[in-house]
Amino acid sequence: MTTNRDDAYMNRDDAYIAVDDLAAWSDWAPFATAAPIAPLTPGVYQMRTRDGVIVYVGMAGERKGKGIRGRLSIYRRGKGAVSGFGEAALDRALADATFVEEHLDAVRAGHPTRVSDWAQDAIRWLDVEIRWAECATQASALALESDAIERLKAYSIWNRIASGALRPHRPTRTLNPDGQVGASEANTATVSHLAQEFGLDDRGVRRVLRAGFPDHAKGKSWDPLTATQIAHVRTLLTVATITST
Repeated sequence: MTTNRDDAYMNRDDAYIAVDDLAAWSDWAPFATAAPIAPLTPGVYQMRTRDGVIVYVGMAGERKGKGIRGRLSIYRRGKGAVSGFGEAALDRALADATFVEEHLDAVRAGHPTRVSDWAQDAIRWLDVEIRWAECATQASALALESDAIERLKAYSIWNRIASGALRPHRPTRTLNPDGQVGASEANTATVSHLAQEFGLDDRGVRRVLRAGFPDHAKGKSWDPLTATQIAHVRTLLTVATITST
């Protein structure tokens, strides 16, 4: 379907109506109860907060016959912490001091959890609702996803394609010219930066990354690190520092 350029001038309510008209969507329902019974066909799904604001649009292809349900299962099991909605949810939960403090309390009490548990908890924390539209093929799902994002991207949805310029910069620690670690507005960090920050060699940081992100391709560079990877390393190494002192 061709996107009308006039859509750029819609207000939010009009954009939502335009998305409604793109397909036959299911009713909105809580993610926790709806995801396990999602259809096993290709399609597009939307997430919204409980105040009715649509925050994410995603798609699923055939996925070996598991379709939308297969994609959502990845999020339910905390396996999507570095991509798609799982990454978007975890990024926002990690920006919430209360969410982080609750998990640090568990670590200090001797009950650390895996990154997949953090990813699952982030989705529960955000308490989103979901709906979907089934498609005949992966190609038609891609087209529908593109049309929906085009109509919603002006309204702060969390998809990378839309949120990159809208998401506020979060300072990361990088090396100053004198070799010390300082705050920078650049939204990047590397393994070496984090190693310097905690007084380790690069191998120590990579070990933490491999434990938290076992699906990362062996031999592939970690740089530049994502916000989720940076937060994971800092959380675990900070806790290790606390418990060793």
